[in-house]
Amino acid sequence: MPRSTDNSARVAVVAGDPEVRDTAVDALASDASVSMVAPSAEGGETVRDGVESGADCLVCGTAAGGYDAVRAVDGTVPVVVLDPGGERIDESTLDRVLDDSAAAYVGADAHAERLLSARVGEFVERERDEVGWRLADRSGAAVVSFDLDSYAVREANDAFFEHWALSATDLATATLADLRETDLTHEHRGQGRGEPGESDLEWIDGDDTDPVETLVAGALAGDFERREWHCAGTDGAFKSEVEVVADRSTGIGYLLASVPDRPEPDTDHDDGAMLRSVMEHVPMSVYFEDRRGRHVRVSEDLVEPFIEGTDGKIMHTPEDVLGKTYFDLYTVDMAERATADNEHIMETGEPLRGEEKHVQPPHGRDLWFSTNKAPWYDDAGRLQGIVGITVDITEQKRRERELDRQNERLEEFAGILSHDLRNPLNVAEGRLDLYRQTGEESELDVVAEMHDRMGAIVTDVLDYAREGSRVEETEWFDGAAVAARAWGSVDTGAATLEQDWTYAVEADPDRLVRLFENTFRNSVEHGSTSSRPGADDAVTVRVGTLADDPGFYVEDDGPGIRIDDPETVFDRGVTSADEGTGFGLAIVREIAEAHGWTVRVTESDEGGARFEFRGVPRGDAL
Repeated sequence: MPRSTDNSARVAVVAGDPEVRDTAVDALASDASVSMVAPSAEGGETVRDGVESGADCLVCGTAAGGYDAVRAVDGTVPVVVLDPGGERIDESTLDRVLDDSAAAYVGADAHAERLLSARVGEFVERERDEVGWRLADRSGAAVVSFDLDSYAVREANDAFFEHWALSATDLATATLADLRETDLTHEHRGQGRGEPGESDLEWIDGDDTDPVETLVAGALAGDFERREWHCAGTDGAFKSEVEVVADRSTGIGYLLASVPDRPEPDTDHDDGAMLRSVMEHVPMSVYFEDRRGRHVRVSEDLVEPFIEGTDGKIMHTPEDVLGKTYFDLYTVDMAERATADNEHIMETGEPLRGEEKHVQPPHGRDLWFSTNKAPWYDDAGRLQGIVGITVDITEQKRRERELDRQNERLEEFAGILSHDLRNPLNVAEGRLDLYRQTGEESELDVVAEMHDRMGAIVTDVLDYAREGSRVEETEWFDGAAVAARAWGSVDTGAATLEQDWTYAVEADPDRLVRLFENTFRNSVEHGSTSSRPGADDAVTVRVGTLADDPGFYVEDDGPGIRIDDPETVFDRGVTSADEGTGFGLAIVREIAEAHGWTVRVTESDEGGARFEFRGVPRGDAL
């Protein structure tokens, strides 16, 4: 597209309205920065003529051939809609003009000619600046715009910041000379009107005391020069070929600089060594299984202590797993699911993405894993089996459960404030009013009782909140000693404690004491109200390890759980005791879940309550 060679702005008047045409010519004819504004002999250039002539800006009227006609031919060329008569443009067209960042409206105004000249100048300067940056980005060069008078840097493109050891803050106070590291070593000069970047220029050895000024002066004179600068880069010093393009009409110059070649990444690597690095060092389980489901290659991180074969052997090394199928390593249910997944992947070729699995190992806490699998092919494209990657997400799941528990507790605390404390507070206020009216001191006894009630609720709420926080430190110990300590701190009356521990457990001992205290208190308080024929208050409480699963139990021979749904016994506020706050067993559940255990209530062999805690790490035999 041709452009004027004297840096003046080329404006095409494409209005058929004589008033618009004459106003535009009068406004722009005296502007030295504008050229070629005279309309054609037919009364003005057509819209297409104006666009195809390469004009920097168009001026149109409001009639046919106006704004909409311009946009039908070119959607981006700057255009000024001139309406010297005023109010001749319809409202919808005016809205479109005002919404168009490359359009402006100049109406009837005493300063219309001056406004027109100003709008044209703004559009031309902006358009040339944008064209310059677009050309620069396509060239791949680093580009810096600067002020032609002071050489102060204005802007730089991404390629500059990628290679030069200068930040945006540095550029804010920099001049063109600051972009060089050493003095000029060579110049590459050509005379004439050639385009910047042409390759038929001659290298000339020599020095120059002010290379920046020489470059700019040459650009303004139309002599394109290329220089070699030494620059400080992000990867060390480098040489860059630079040249300057100057636009006298805008007062802006552009420095175009070549960037150092980035070395191509070395793709000649040993695939075997890379695979060994993955299998030996990446902290996730990576494994290959043949079409029969046998593990033929496993990573060092594959085997965790929880893997126990059907023969009872614990898998400690990758070699222990080689050659084995899922049926040799896991329960039948888990093995069947994993085998079905493999068969589906091999039949369809579709990968398995992010399947989550919950594992309850015979030793240690519950675990969660996320598995991804895909078909495994050889170099000839033949299906060999399955390749899988499994990641331990137990900690992520623990955080999710912790967040859920915290949200539930927040809702419960709100319920406590609105209900549990409100009830005794209302009773206390009512009885206090009665005392003021009647003087009966018995009313104050009720007030005191309600205050005690609120105090007990506050204490239990604090315990409830504290026990719900995550357990950070645990110890291995004989549960019998902890249970005995808890038994001694509870008013057990004539009740007796029997214990049967066969292995050590891991827990926070202080919290486990509180867990036992609350379960013992529940057994003793409810057992003393037994309604069984011939029953007395001598409740027997038994504590010991579970035989079928890692964990322990607390049971009694009392009346059992007198609630339709036994699981609701752990809900806050559930109690069958007249003086109870309903927090005792809720705190028990909070302590268990804070350890990562589960708890359920069932009936003991004697018909009493039995609490089973599962998922407790099992230690050495006692």
